[in-house]
Amino acid sequence: MNNKSTMLKKISLPLIVASLLVLLTTSCGSNIESKEQAFAEIHKLVEKEIRPSYNENRVRANIQLTKTNLLSMLPDLAEYPLALNVSDSASTEVVEIFTSSEKAGKGRDGIYIEMANQFNQLGKKTSAGKRAVINVRKIASGLGAQFMLAHQYIPDAYSPSNFLWADMLNANGIKTETIAEKTAPNTAGIVVKKSKLDQITTNGKLDIGKLLTNVSAGSFAMGYTNPYQSSTGLNFLLTILNSFAQGDESQMLSPDVASAFEAFQTGVPFVAQNTLQMRDATLGSGVLDAFVMEYQSWINVSGMNDYQFIPFGVRHDSPLYATPEADKSEREVLKMFNSFMQSQKTKLSDYGFYRKKTSHKNAYTLKDKSLIGQAQKLWKQKKSGGRPVAAFFVADTSGSMEGSRIKNLKKALIESSDLISTNNAIGLVTYNDRVNVDLFIKPFNLQQKALFIGAVERLYAGGKTATNDAVLVAVDRLNEFEKTHPGYKKVIFVLSDGETNRGQSFDDVKSALEWSGIPIHTIAYELSSEHLKQMAALAEGAYIKSSASSASYRIGNLLNSEM
Repeated sequence: MNNKSTMLKKISLPLIVASLLVLLTTSCGSNIESKEQAFAEIHKLVEKEIRPSYNENRVRANIQLTKTNLLSMLPDLAEYPLALNVSDSASTEVVEIFTSSEKAGKGRDGIYIEMANQFNQLGKKTSAGKRAVINVRKIASGLGAQFMLAHQYIPDAYSPSNFLWADMLNANGIKTETIAEKTAPNTAGIVVKKSKLDQITTNGKLDIGKLLTNVSAGSFAMGYTNPYQSSTGLNFLLTILNSFAQGDESQMLSPDVASAFEAFQTGVPFVAQNTLQMRDATLGSGVLDAFVMEYQSWINVSGMNDYQFIPFGVRHDSPLYATPEADKSEREVLKMFNSFMQSQKTKLSDYGFYRKKTSHKNAYTLKDKSLIGQAQKLWKQKKSGGRPVAAFFVADTSGSMEGSRIKNLKKALIESSDLISTNNAIGLVTYNDRVNVDLFIKPFNLQQKALFIGAVERLYAGGKTATNDAVLVAVDRLNEFEKTHPGYKKVIFVLSDGETNRGQSFDDVKSALEWSGIPIHTIAYELSSEHLKQMAALAEGAYIKSSASSASYRIGNLLNSEM
């Protein structure tokens, strides 16, 4: 018995070691050193292990000729709650201000909240004898403008990062009164690697001509944020168009400028949904040489000693406006609040405002304010640099999606499909514990759109969650599509409400996914997911959290910037 036991130990140890070596050397993520090898490994996994079904939808849905736009998909305002617990009464005049994120967040981004709290404690009275009180709603400048443009909600007051949004509102018939041109002086800038400074500066100042030339030539990778949402992104877009037009605003939307901008976009790896996504792409993968950021954010960031801040465009002084909703008494409160803020320069400086670098002067002016909205539309048309996009939607149909979640997902996909340009190509993969290709990727003409909507309408929920398997299938199908359509930019959109509990593990496949180089944008549906966040970070994708009611807007906003 002892001899047999000794013999078994001698046999089993080498077998165990050999088995472990086989496992380590055959996993998808091991020893991948090229994009070609990554695609080969992924294809082998799809064919040998995942084995998806290919039950393609052939039912065409009726499609509406009247298109949905982003303004009709706005999220529930309740997702952007008021910061302070105050309310109107017979003795209190409360004024609500839509306030941009860098002034109404937490910590160093919360200056407006602190100022409002301090002002409210002063007990100031209006001429009518009411107590003057300020409340703050944190909302991105662009989204706040969209709520007002859609006439879905108009607050009493509005403090975007810069004046461009108010100019846009005024051009669209929503007249604002300027209470203050600046409440928290700040500057937009380009954060650039010091080793690349000479490619965009002359004598230490931004040389926009150099920037345009080097980005268009592909020798300098520039990143900026979505100009439909971001004040810095909108400022950068207008700076570029103004420069191409040589300061002649009548030429900013001309065919020559549009063509030059399209060429410029070929040197922009991606347009980010937020500054964090750009910073990670710069410090992590090194894809970007520079990106846009406000100075107040720049001085509060760490780990960027090898970078320098170069001011550009118009100032970001957080102007304060009264909207048409503000009556005489509310405008009186706003003027009192502004006077209080103007006396708080030391406190503002503590938060990163009123600093030396904020002495930058406006680099351009626009007489025709309608150009701002038209510039956004030009960006939407030309942002892909002349390259069409090939995209797969990867939709979670596991059991946890049953009920309102799958219903809202269908609604979101159908509504947001109106934002996809017809020159792009779209496919659909769905999954639970099994993966199915519901729609092979093809150009998004009316027929493909009808098939896409038909496939979405047939979705039902049930089973476990094999997210990684589904993404691998989408990558494999995009690679096959590229063999016959080499000019397309590839991208994947993942929509899931739960963590993976079936199929390939993320650790085993993340190296192959990263080497594939395909951006994977992940939308975490009513959850916070570290898995989806890491997946998005592999190749400069966006990670977005969404409630069920806001899914249409979240997906639509992402498609508006990508498709």
